[in-house]
Amino acid sequence: MSIWKDLGQKINSARSAIRPPGIPGKLKQVTALRPKEKEKKSGRNTRARYEYREPEPSVLLNQRAVWDRLKGGEKPEEALGAAVSVLKVHHVPIISVIVTTYEPVIRYFEQTLISILSQTYGGFELIIADTSLSSGVRETLDHYRDERIRYYSVPGNRGEASLINDAAHLAEGNYLCTVDVGDLLTQDALYEVFLSIMRTGAEILYTDEDHCDAAGRRFDQPNRKPDFNKDYLLSNNYMRRLMVIRRELFLALRLRDAFDGALTYDLMLRAPKSEVCHVPQILYHKSSASEDSKMAGREPDADIAAEKAALEDYFRVRGIRALVSFSGRKGIYRVNYKPNIFACRSDVGILGGRVLSRTHKVIGGMFDAHGKVMYEGWDEAEGGPMNRALSVQNAFAVDARCMQVRPDLRGLYEELVTAPGGDTSTDWQSDPIELRRRSILFCARVRELGYLIVWDPSYITVI
Repeated sequence: MSIWKDLGQKINSARSAIRPPGIPGKLKQVTALRPKEKEKKSGRNTRARYEYREPEPSVLLNQRAVWDRLKGGEKPEEALGAAVSVLKVHHVPIISVIVTTYEPVIRYFEQTLISILSQTYGGFELIIADTSLSSGVRETLDHYRDERIRYYSVPGNRGEASLINDAAHLAEGNYLCTVDVGDLLTQDALYEVFLSIMRTGAEILYTDEDHCDAAGRRFDQPNRKPDFNKDYLLSNNYMRRLMVIRRELFLALRLRDAFDGALTYDLMLRAPKSEVCHVPQILYHKSSASEDSKMAGREPDADIAAEKAALEDYFRVRGIRALVSFSGRKGIYRVNYKPNIFACRSDVGILGGRVLSRTHKVIGGMFDAHGKVMYEGWDEAEGGPMNRALSVQNAFAVDARCMQVRPDLRGLYEELVTAPGGDTSTDWQSDPIELRRRSILFCARVRELGYLIVWDPSYITVI
């Protein structure tokens, strides 16, 4: 008997208890029931132990009910209960999930398979590209007779890039994503991606993720990513999984064998960035089993070497004179522009840094949208989760006490920041409220002009 028949019976029996999704405000209540992830925002040593918790059963049943209605022919705006004006896409997208295999540990393969087939959003196909000599994968699939599974036995020793590229040509979906053997999708992963596609029409979507043990029971290392941040991407391969991309765009770009170990990073660097959507929920569990499998037969640090090579290629193709080096923190890179960032990049208006006390504590530097100093009180060597506090990134605003300004913006700087008479060493620098006001006002005007503000933690002023 199909697992989907069993699931259908459960859904029908619970139908009376299901409240159909309503207006967008009610849809937001679904995300409010996301996993309970306890961690202080500062991310310092005092943070509580992370805990992943699945969405409530009623939420998952609601999502399955939406898919039932879509599959039955209802229009998305009707099934979602949302006004047409809030949806940018009015057709139901099909997502092609690609899994490549080579003599996998069958129990890990089966864990991944079950996590995909258990999705609350059923609008997907699963493509298995198997290069194994044994029949383990095929025999396992015989126990999961599902019309959405497409199995291909691929002869010969093929690289991962070629395998995925060929699978993308065979795919029939509107969007593509890949899942490594051993990794797990949360049950609502594709539903939340589907919902974001409908609302934004984005070409590339990425989600938050965490790590799990090989059994898929213990979870840690939550990676809560920022919205698209160009300079953070040039400092750190932060998007990773789950990444979903429109099929036509993927076929135009393709993965490149030369960057094995950093295939999606190289792809994202080359992709247009105008329609990128961050889904701020943990929807992908990166397993220790998949990491061990990926590293088998590879040189240590092969992945970060591939990421560095992808970055170097990015700058070379664009004719930007930049030296890429390792920062000393794994996966974090330094980009040294020659002669400076303003000469190399026309999109940067301000370069900001950190303001440190004489005891090497952060007292200023980067402001968030509420005017709060990011990483305030941290030691200068603290990186925090994913070492983000030591990564170059785009900022909302930066501190005027540690700031370099594009030459053609100097007039605006003097108008909004410098005190009357041109003296920058006046009392306003010692007044936190006035300092914040002038810094944020100037940065806001620069952003309105279309420039990026780059925050570089290695640029330091000591007070």
